[in-house]
Parts: sequence; structure tokens; C-alpha cells
Amino acid sequence: MIVVTLICWGMSLYKLRDLARDRGNRPLRALCLALIAITISMTLQPLMPKIDQLFGTPDVTRLMSNCLSLVCATAAQAFLLYMTSRDVSTRRRVRRRTIALALTITVMIMMFVVTLSDGSRSDPRVRAAEYYGEPFHPPFHFVYLAYLFVYLAYLGWSLTQVVVLANRYAGIAHRPLLRFGLRMITVGSLWGLAYVAAKLVAVALGNRSPDFALITDAVVVLTFSTSILLVLIGSTIPSWGPRVGLERLWVGTAAFRDYYRLYPLWTRIHAVLPEIALLPPPSGVRGALSIARDASLRRVRITVEILDGYATLRPWMSTAVLRQAQTAAREGGLLGEQQTAMVEAVVIGAALASRLNGAPPSSEATEALTLPLGPPRDSAAGDLDAADQVTWLAQVARAIASPMAEIIISQARSETLPLTPQSSER
Repeated sequence: MIVVTLICWGMSLYKLRDLARDRGNRPLRALCLALIAITISMTLQPLMPKIDQLFGTPDVTRLMSNCLSLVCATAAQAFLLYMTSRDVSTRRRVRRRTIALALTITVMIMMFVVTLSDGSRSDPRVRAAEYYGEPFHPPFHFVYLAYLFVYLAYLGWSLTQVVVLANRYAGIAHRPLLRFGLRMITVGSLWGLAYVAAKLVAVALGNRSPDFALITDAVVVLTFSTSILLVLIGSTIPSWGPRVGLERLWVGTAAFRDYYRLYPLWTRIHAVLPEIALLPPPSGVRGALSIARDASLRRVRITVEILDGYATLRPWMSTAVLRQAQTAAREGGLLGEQQTAMVEAVVIGAALASRLNGAPPSSEATEALTLPLGPPRDSAAGDLDAADQVTWLAQVARAIASPMAEIIISQARSETLPLTPQSSER
């Protein structure tokens, strides 16, 4: 927890510097509030006995730390809401959450004040600060339980909201590091929910066995620290990640992955049409290293070569094969893009087989058959952009390597082969 606290201070100061340069940035203000709140909460925890003695009130520091954790969770929701929109409805949603936070903290403070016994200050365990390891025994049993369930209920609801908002925004985020950071926030919030569950288990079963209490306490510390660390890194990585080269590394890794996702489709086309390759295909460890060095260029090249293969195979593509592939894919239980990708894979596979066997071009080549077939797009959007094109061709590559594609290709060719020579002779 000391390490996490130091990281919290570093990230908080880093983002406060950004806020000083852009004070009107609502998402940044909410993020800085979340970071400062959890940083102070983490800093207070090892100082609990001294601060309680300073105020003369047992457990007051625990209450302060819990309230700051709730401020952090609410500010995190505001940060994610402002990231997607800053209109009047968004400000209204943030305002409602702020009011809920204020009410929750007020209730917790009232419960704490009402249930706190003045006589408990003279308890020997208070002077020795032993009660921090025994929150389940008098005189603090009432005090602890009074606000604990309110605290955990609000924290659990807030973390659930953060999971929903972060996951939703990650689905539309275009920057890779922003998307990755939001995924980390989602995972960190799930760890926070695990902390809530562990805390409830600790309260319910902590009295039964000292050994079990030690285990639950370790789980609580682990889940809390892990949650804070993941959320902290996820919320700040979009700003410091590019400065240390993470964005470049991410882009290179994605291009390297895309190259090998496209490779099964390229291999099949290259085996029949070797002329599509501008350079000999790389092989072995040295080839893999060369691909890694120029992954983005290799991804562009393999995509272009696949599309060149599509254009060359156009005369051998058959709409009869396409219709049979649609029927077979539908009967095989494929739906949506999976079905369309399978149909395209079958059309390409059948065209490659016809070209390899020396069959003449199909008489149906004049009919409208344009590949790639998908994914479905808005007619006003025009052609697919480069990223969508790579994603789609990767789906076709996965489909063409499947056993189902081989079966459908064999069936389609066996039904269309008798027609080809006759139509060719005419």
C-alpha cells in the first residue's frame, strides 16, 4: 500500500500540472479530484492511530478515509460522463451523483457521531491502537457497522456505474491507449467490487476465527490496492503513455498481430497467384523479426496483395457458388458478419480452386459480384476505411481456414463444375 500511495502522489501531481494549463477542462477537473481524494485516503491509512489521538476520537480517520474513497468513486463517474458529453443532461447527471454523495457522507457522519461512546476513549486498546485490527469487537462494533454498510452500498453502486461507463466508452474510443486505459479502469473497478465483497465477508465471518480474520484482512488489502493501482494507471496512461513510447509500441504490436491474422488468407491466394507478392515472403526467425520491425508497412502490403488477388480472381468468382455458400452457412447456424465472412471465404476458395485446376473463367463473371462483401456499411460512408478493411479480411482469413469452409467449398464446386464446361463450349 505504501508503493501504491507513492504512485498515487506521483500521478496526482502529474495531472495537477496538466490541470494548471487547462483549468476549464471538466473531465480533467473530475479526474484530478478523483486522484487527489484517493491519494489522501491512502495516505491517511498508515497514520490512523496518530490522527485519531490528535482528534481525540477513535476511528475518525477511518471515516475520513472512507468518505474520500466515495468522493473518488463519484468523481470517477463524473470524469467518464464528461468524456462522452458535456451537455446539460450530462451536467444534470453529475449533479445528481454529487447530491447522492453528499447525502451518503452526511448519513455516515451522523451514524458515526450517534453511535460513538465517549467512554470508549479511555479503553486500553484505544490508547494502544489495537482496535484497528479488531473492528468486530466492542466498543467499536456498533460504530464500525453503523456506517460500514452505507459506505459499501454506495461504493458498490458507484463502482458498478464506473464499470458500465468505462466499458461503454471503450467501445467507441479510437485512440488505442485511451481504449486500453478504459479497459484497465473497468478491470480495476471490478477489483474494487471484489474489495466490497471481501469487506462484507470479513465483517460477517471475522469473529469466527483469528486465522480467518487475518486471511480476509489480507484479501481486503490486496483487492483495494490492486483496484486503486489499475484505475490509477488506466486513467492517466493516455497522457503519459505516448511520451514513453507506449503508443508507438501499441500500434506496432497491433500491426504485427494483424499481419498474422491476414496470413492464412494471403497464403492461399499466394499459392495460386504468386505474382501478387512484391517481395519473397519472409520465413523463419529472421523473417519474423523483419515483420516486427516494419509491421505497419507489412500490414499495408499484405492487405494490398490480398485485394490484388481478389481482383485477379474476379473472373473465376461465381454467384452460383455465392448462393450455395449463403444457404450452407445459414444452415450451419452462422449469423450476421460470421455468415457473410464465411460466404466470402467460400467464394474466394472456390475461385482459387478453379484457377489452380485450369478451369476457364465463369460465365457469370459479368454479374454483380464485388468483394469484399462486408461488413455491412452505411451507403453514405462509401468504402471501408483501412482499419475496418483489415478487420474484415481477418475475419475472412479465419473463416477460410475453418473445416466448415473446406466442406462448403467442396460441395459448391461439385455442384457447379458440370455447368462450367458446357457454358464454356457454348
